[in-house]
Amino acid sequence: MSSSKDTALYQPRTHNLSNGKLISSSTSLAFTSQLSSLISQNTSTSSKPKSTSSRLKPKKDDLFTRPNRNTSKRAKRDSEDSPHFEQKHTTNGEGLDTGIWQRSKRKMEEKAKLYAAMKRGDVEDTDGKYGVDFDRKWEDSQLRGEEGEGEEEEEDLDDEEQEESGPVEYTDEFGRLRTGTRAEAAKVQRAAQSKAVAETPSDRFTARPLAPSNVIYGDTIQHAAFDPEAPVAAQMAELAKKRDKSLTPPPDEHFDASKEVRSKGTGFFQFSGHDAERKRQMEGLERKRLETERKRGERRQKLEERKKEVEARRKEIQGRRVKRKADDFLNELGVEMSAKAVEDDGKAEPGSPTYVKGYIRVYYRHDSQNELSGARESGSLSITCSEPRRQNDIFERKLSDHLKLLLAVATIVLPSSA
Repeated sequence: MSSSKDTALYQPRTHNLSNGKLISSSTSLAFTSQLSSLISQNTSTSSKPKSTSSRLKPKKDDLFTRPNRNTSKRAKRDSEDSPHFEQKHTTNGEGLDTGIWQRSKRKMEEKAKLYAAMKRGDVEDTDGKYGVDFDRKWEDSQLRGEEGEGEEEEEDLDDEEQEESGPVEYTDEFGRLRTGTRAEAAKVQRAAQSKAVAETPSDRFTARPLAPSNVIYGDTIQHAAFDPEAPVAAQMAELAKKRDKSLTPPPDEHFDASKEVRSKGTGFFQFSGHDAERKRQMEGLERKRLETERKRGERRQKLEERKKEVEARRKEIQGRRVKRKADDFLNELGVEMSAKAVEDDGKAEPGSPTYVKGYIRVYYRHDSQNELSGARESGSLSITCSEPRRQNDIFERKLSDHLKLLLAVATIVLPSSA
């Protein structure tokens, strides 16, 4: 891989057409204004019409031919010598300040050190910011017959650059005598050499065709000129060459995870490549799977049995709780009704109706899921009341106050009138 320093060996170097001298903006503007004035004068003199009897109308200035405003003034002002840009020459250094002279000397020394380092190869001009191409210098020196760069080139660097930029005469590819720089002459010489090498005949990369040996001259009859079996035979031979020489059928190959670079899952298992070992591993995994399913089934059955036991226990406890609440309610109701009966007996007046003695049977049902779970007689209570309907009212009111989770039905059974 060639570096950026070797690009000059394979690409032509661009040269400045002004002999290496920089053109300032003031000089360019002055030249432009002077050239435009000359062109306008030449145009006016050449396009001056012949004298005729008719009078021509004055032609207006075109937008593209009319110069910009104050262009000539600026060009004249730029062409004048300014003391700020005047170059001063001195031999004793009196015209320059000591500080400026020391700074210039220091910069020149730094440039000399940098140039020497670049010649030795210690510093590479990869970006081309220094503008010195040693490969091109070496190539030009080889073309001129010089061998290397000695101490004289280091001492007379400015003279060498001036000589390179000086005009020389050379003959171009069309045989014309031209005048240009040494680099242009070297470029033309290299192009001529390359063209000469390309045009030189050489048998090294060429081959002369041989005359065919089976040429038939005169009238003749060709026997078996067309053989329909020949293409088929050639195709069969080609297939035989391409046939796989390996065993038929090929040996069994199993997946090998070590040949893949990827993340495996948690339950990944790498089977062996041998058939016997692979079969034994698969049988072991099958036994483990059956054992795991059996243990999971047993655990699931135990959980179901435990759930049934808990449900039966819960129903039994709930039944006991309901029975206890019913007994407490009946006892409380009996005490209240007995106290009410005693109070009514004390306030009874002569001639009041006779009292009837009966009993109450209470039937209940569990209404946690709005389903009738069962009904049974919870107890009986004998009471004495003058009005049986009033007993119903008292019973229903107490039932709604004390039992929110029970739906009770009260039935009053009265004996016969006898």
